[in-house]
Amino acid sequence: MGTIWVRKAILQGINFSLLGAIFLSFLLPQSDLWGQFKIGGKEYSGILWGENDLLDPEFYQDGSLLRTDQDFILAAGRNWKGDPPSSKGTFEFEGKQIQNCGFFNNEAVQLLQTADSQKRSAAIKMLEAGVRFDPSFFAFRYNLGRAYHIDKNYQKAVLQFEYAAAEVPQYYRTYVHLGVLSELLNEPIQAVLFYKKAVERNQFQTEALILLAEHYIKTDLKNRAKIYIQKALTIDQNSPDAKLGLARLELMGGRDYYAYKIFRNTDLHDDQGNKRSYNKKFHFYFAETASRIGDYVTAAKEYEELLKYPNDPFFTEFSSKIIERRRDLAKRFAEIKALDEEAEKEQ
Repeated sequence: MGTIWVRKAILQGINFSLLGAIFLSFLLPQSDLWGQFKIGGKEYSGILWGENDLLDPEFYQDGSLLRTDQDFILAAGRNWKGDPPSSKGTFEFEGKQIQNCGFFNNEAVQLLQTADSQKRSAAIKMLEAGVRFDPSFFAFRYNLGRAYHIDKNYQKAVLQFEYAAAEVPQYYRTYVHLGVLSELLNEPIQAVLFYKKAVERNQFQTEALILLAEHYIKTDLKNRAKIYIQKALTIDQNSPDAKLGLARLELMGGRDYYAYKIFRNTDLHDDQGNKRSYNKKFHFYFAETASRIGDYVTAAKEYEELLKYPNDPFFTEFSSKIIERRRDLAKRFAEIKALDEEAEKEQ
């Protein structure tokens, strides 16, 4: 992260598009590195990303950004509605004149969300052109980092997320991705530091706490893992991430049925019926646990649910083909078990 601030000084004067205030702007103020995070001369670093990952509308001027379920950033109008605001400049991409960075970014995201490798390559070219034109637009940087990560180009992904963190130091998920990438690059100490930064920047989310717990579970430091899991539960006692952490501890102790009960009793929706933001590894561990205790119907269902998120970082560590095979095996075992139970009833 240290080198990024040198690059930042160079990039600060190169900015052509406009998307609102605070972090949600295309146009970085030229006079002050921290200007985009100040309102009336005061910094608001503690409130930028609240309980719902959204910035209070009163702090917007022209436009906004929002996160998709697949963890990409879209540009929108004020209060997350309507078209992105106009850009202050244009650039050419493959013979076309790009008038609006927000629309261009959103088109790239549409391609990325298909999880098609050829469309992803096209999206990467678009986003690379985007950052050349507007190096300070957070959505370009973040989405390009995600695309490189999915393509398993980890070093390039790290660089883009470092730039994204330089543009918007407050957004906690950038540090989550940097932590995950650091683990993939065999840099566990750096990963822990990034996860801790993510925790510092959002007091309402539990994912980074559970990633810290998972790190200590891997290193067999269960007591330290419990500290982070308990902290997550104090933030949200119904957090799927926290419940995943508890279940992992039970699995480590060989108490598969207790882990299974934790998974079964976890609600992935909030009180309003909206799906929560959570680590999709939940479905993997639930499926594995269900298989162990013979609930193959649930195992197949959870593997199927996991496969709905092909762009999740989980699949940079685990092949989707393996998950598909495990799903198919679980379905087959479920059929065999059902036939056996039917035969027993007839006896």
